[in-house]
Amino acid sequence: MSTLQFWLDRLRNKQTLASTWADHRRNEALEALAGAGTHSSWIELSHHHNGFVREIAVRELCAQPSPEALVALVALIDRSNDWVPQIRDLAAVGLEHYLSPVHVHALLYAVEPLIALTARQRADHRKTLKAARAVLQSPVIRDEVQANSLTRHGKAARYLFELLLESDSNPGALLRSALAHREVTVRLLAVSACQKLPATQARQLLLEALSQSGAKLRVWVLRALLPLLDEPRPVLREALLDASASIRSLARWAAPSSGIDAHAVLFDRLKQDIPSKKRDWLGVLGLAKELDVELDPQWQKEALRSRYPTVRRTAISTVSYDQLPELFKALDDPLDSVFSAAIAQLNKLPWALVKLGLDTQLDRNWHDLSVMRRNALFQLRPLWQQAAYLLDRLDAEPTAQAFWLRQLRMWCDRQYQMVDPVTPKVERMAIAERLVKLAALGLIGGDSVSRVV
Repeated sequence: MSTLQFWLDRLRNKQTLASTWADHRRNEALEALAGAGTHSSWIELSHHHNGFVREIAVRELCAQPSPEALVALVALIDRSNDWVPQIRDLAAVGLEHYLSPVHVHALLYAVEPLIALTARQRADHRKTLKAARAVLQSPVIRDEVQANSLTRHGKAARYLFELLLESDSNPGALLRSALAHREVTVRLLAVSACQKLPATQARQLLLEALSQSGAKLRVWVLRALLPLLDEPRPVLREALLDASASIRSLARWAAPSSGIDAHAVLFDRLKQDIPSKKRDWLGVLGLAKELDVELDPQWQKEALRSRYPTVRRTAISTVSYDQLPELFKALDDPLDSVFSAAIAQLNKLPWALVKLGLDTQLDRNWHDLSVMRRNALFQLRPLWQQAAYLLDRLDAEPTAQAFWLRQLRMWCDRQYQMVDPVTPKVERMAIAERLVKLAALGLIGGDSVSRVV
């Protein structure tokens, strides 16, 4: 007699006429099990809220090897933490069938549920987890497990890497692939593992990893590599001109202990040809800014005209006062990120220095600018200078009187507390008087003007 039939008969024989909670649960189980019979339905029923149903489903999954081994194993792992002790015990027995190298595909599929099982406390799962780990460490399936680990993310990637490393007596090849893993936390674990290797082997692996992308990893690599180098100066010189600010920062910290002058490294580079690659540009510009070194005007112009937006954006932060025309040219850059960097730099300069260039920019491009760019440029002006500009445009363009009056009204309505330490008091009073006259003529609302005067 099949297990299912045995349980169905047992449930039917227990039925009584009395309508009790137990009778309801038995009837519910009979109804749920009536159409069961396929592996898919047993896997689904293993999650049923009725304990009778879950128990029968687990028994069926244990009794018959499932053609859907991947999903069946996950179901048994879930039920090994069931709140019913009998179901937990049944599931634990059923799991033993899958704890074999033959079922490597199912075990790899179930890595994340196995990891989740370590945090579940309804039973002691250490025996099951230890057995699963031992199987995944089997030499006969090692290549398959390692290949699978390279495709994983997050906890699963770290779990597989750690168990592979634990069982590897010569981990050089494993660490080389882990240092290039798609999951950054695995790469960081590999860097730590490299430090436990003989110095020669660790040095070779870390030097290879230092050329990879990803500043976070390379900082870790450089920090681990420097103590292993007999002659660290070539590596530090290169790191001082790295495109990453974090790499340069570490190199500047380590340079004095190796007798390296960061300024000398920068000046030597400035004697060479102007960079053509983005990474080289970013290294030179970044170190120059960090050391507060002013670049040659020709280098500055070439950086501001680079085809790489990140280079242009970085170059803007190194522009000096006597190169303001170049900074105003950057305001015409098609990329908003470069434009915003130019605005930030202009905002640091005294108003007297930027007034003429800003007036020219607004006069020429006011109607063609996007709202974002127009507002950014306009807000570079002190508050009373904003009003003065709108009044001057109103006087200069009588044919567009309605437009500029509307701009003035909107400007007045936006003001709440006028804080402008730049505009002299006499000039403020003259601007206020012009606004009052416009209100007296009925061209702008008196309520709007009263907000600012």
